[in-house]
Amino acid sequence: MLTRKEAKFIAKKINEYKNIVIVKHQLPDWDAQGSAIGLAHLINDNWKNKNIFVAGDRLHDEQQFAKPLNQQALSEALIITVDTAVASRLDFNEWKQGKESIKIDHHIAVEDYATYNFVDVNAIAAAQVVTMWAVIMKLKISPIAAENLYKGISTDSGRFLFQATNAETMEAAKQLLLAGADLTKINNYLYVTNLKQRQWNNFAFSKMQLTKNGVAYIIIEEKDYKDWNISYYDIKAALGTMAGLDEIKIWFTVIEWEKEYKVSMRSREYDVNSVAVKYNGGGHKVASGAKLTNLDQLKGFLRETEKLVKNIKG
Repeated sequence: MLTRKEAKFIAKKINEYKNIVIVKHQLPDWDAQGSAIGLAHLINDNWKNKNIFVAGDRLHDEQQFAKPLNQQALSEALIITVDTAVASRLDFNEWKQGKESIKIDHHIAVEDYATYNFVDVNAIAAAQVVTMWAVIMKLKISPIAAENLYKGISTDSGRFLFQATNAETMEAAKQLLLAGADLTKINNYLYVTNLKQRQWNNFAFSKMQLTKNGVAYIIIEEKDYKDWNISYYDIKAALGTMAGLDEIKIWFTVIEWEKEYKVSMRSREYDVNSVAVKYNGGGHKVASGAKLTNLDQLKGFLRETEKLVKNIKG
């Protein structure tokens, strides 16, 4: 958790600036968007006369705080990044044009790219870090801020089932529920799917390959999804189809997207991050992302992943 000194410093910096740009990672998930939009509402509700812009793409066409700052305002702005370990993944190329920057994150620290960097690797979600910052500072948390932050915590914790879920995760969720987050509304929004999504998940799972050591993977090429008319976020949902199976120790998807092969890795106990960092990625011990330049790299990637299971078994 952030220390009180760190929390007060972030608030002090927000107080110093009229213009604030909040930046998340490319192809946002709900933790990226939830922590960004939640933070924007916290600032808007607790400070007067702030110009707030949340940069980058949005899930499901959400458009709060979408009006960009002009060049002059940007040059005088405080940039706050959330849920993004390395600068190359930020979804706002102009972030360096701001006057100062703050990084708020929960991934393993591999790059201190901001002017000030605050990383809580014990938090399961960036939204947890933002929530506990608000609690420490005794900020007003509106129901809409609470809803966005809760979405980030719920999804990044796998509905509070993942290993890194801790007492502070539960405390953050409690504070958001007390602030007015509607649990039924959020769960229905996040987890009630449609027939098309279920059909996609079934199709993706049919492509799953499982090694004798318990490493499962699904390769999804552009030709597999081009006729489905679904988003990258929905395509990536294939990852969850391999979770919760006893025979599967480590699982990952390889998705061809915009001339790259994006990898998402998960495990219940093995350090998949140790492999991800070798392939232009990183994240957490049991949940990481990586990038392959082509499918020829898959053989080596799979070999490295299999070593994790073999070494523990042996």
